[in-house]
Amino acid sequence: MNKKKLRVFAASLGAVAVIAGISAYFTSEDTVTNAFVASTLKIQIVEEKWIPDKIIVPEKIVDKDPKIKNIDETSAYVFMEVTVPAGDYEVENNNAPNKGNSLGVKTIPLFKFVNKSGEYNTDVGSSAQTVNSGWYLMEGYPKENKNSSGKVSSYSYLYAYTGSNEESKMAVLDPNELTNTALFDKVIFANVREGQKLEGSTQSINIKAYAVQTAYLESPTLTKDQAEDVWEFISK
Repeated sequence: MNKKKLRVFAASLGAVAVIAGISAYFTSEDTVTNAFVASTLKIQIVEEKWIPDKIIVPEKIVDKDPKIKNIDETSAYVFMEVTVPAGDYEVENNNAPNKGNSLGVKTIPLFKFVNKSGEYNTDVGSSAQTVNSGWYLMEGYPKENKNSSGKVSSYSYLYAYTGSNEESKMAVLDPNELTNTALFDKVIFANVREGQKLEGSTQSINIKAYAVQTAYLESPTLTKDQAEDVWEFISK
């Protein structure tokens, strides 16, 4: 039987799942239909500490701890994609003794990820992020997303869940299991100068989760477990 891969996409705190299957075979003497109940695959983004906060100021740190939960019956490999608003802004130095001095206009993400140890990328002009162990940044990321004027409007980051595995070997997320760690635990708002049309604006961090079954990703007896290889089954 040609096994169709299960895959699922979850946005924000919701998830959708697909598939159902029927298989049949024929003989020269009779027709026999074999019906199979296809497994389902559903995932959910969980943020245990996240509390919506309408007020954000430069260098404010806010709890935000996205994890992925497998809420169905099929073991899965999972990925998380985070898109952070960005733009060209005049920024200030974060560090003493020059804290508060202008560093000029730079293209920056408005939020940096903060890991469970309180670490984040303090290079104001860099789009790189710091995440918890157990997550592998996919090749080609971060990606710049541009608006109709050709200006960077956001950065996207795609991570594979590897758990305690080394490098890019993916971890299996079993039914009813939650990823061991959040991708990050907090976010910090960029140290931008006022008067740049950010006051009163709404800035959103968009999080998406993806999953694919762990079995039969290569053949009826073989599977894949390297992040780049597994992602191909979702991105096709």
